[in-house]
Order: sequence, then C-alpha cells, then structure tokens
Amino acid sequence: MSAKLDYWVTRLGLQDWTIKLYDCCEPEDMDDPTAVGCVTYNEVGKQAKIEIMDPDLYGNRIVPFDYEKTLVHELLHLKTTFLTNVEDPMQERVGHQLIDDLAKALVTVRREALE
Repeated sequence: MSAKLDYWVTRLGLQDWTIKLYDCCEPEDMDDPTAVGCVTYNEVGKQAKIEIMDPDLYGNRIVPFDYEKTLVHELLHLKTTFLTNVEDPMQERVGHQLIDDLAKALVTVRREALE
C-alpha cells in the first residue's frame, strides 16, 4: 500500500479491510470510466478495489486533480457503506455529496496541520 493509503486507512479505522489500490488508471480501464476515482467493494468480506485516474488524463476541468482527496473520498465510501448504499437516487446523490464534502475537509485539515 502507498503511504497515503496506509495513513488514511489507519485514520479512518479501516484496517480490517483488504484494499487493493490501482492508481494512474486509464479511464476506459476503470469500473466507471466517467469517474476520477471509483471503488468496488464487498462489505461482508471487507474487500475493496480502489481505482484512481491517471492525473495526466484528467484534462482541463474546473477543479484541479487532487489525488489525496479522491483517495479519501473512495475510502469514505467504505466507511459509510451501510449508510450510503441505497436504492433512492436522491438519497444516493446527497450521500455522495456528503462524502465529497467530508473528504475535502479531512484533507484540508491534514494539509493545514503539515504546514
């Protein structure tokens, strides 16, 4: 595992998960080719695959590429799996937005602490 993955797995209390990280992925090789990052998981067996897009393929988007925020976002999906794995599309969107807001906040706090 990468140092960032190790740090965030410990910080989020996900040490009991088996997580395989694939970074620098080409979008067409990812489970969701439209996403910057995605996670596929089995919550019962606590196994997950995280894919993060190659930053060179990110393109010219409104928000700059942020590897660490994307990683934390995908890990938060694991932490909240029983809360956000829902059938209602609106509830799913709100849960996804909450995960993204939390990922931004956590990464910002860490970066400020390192300054």
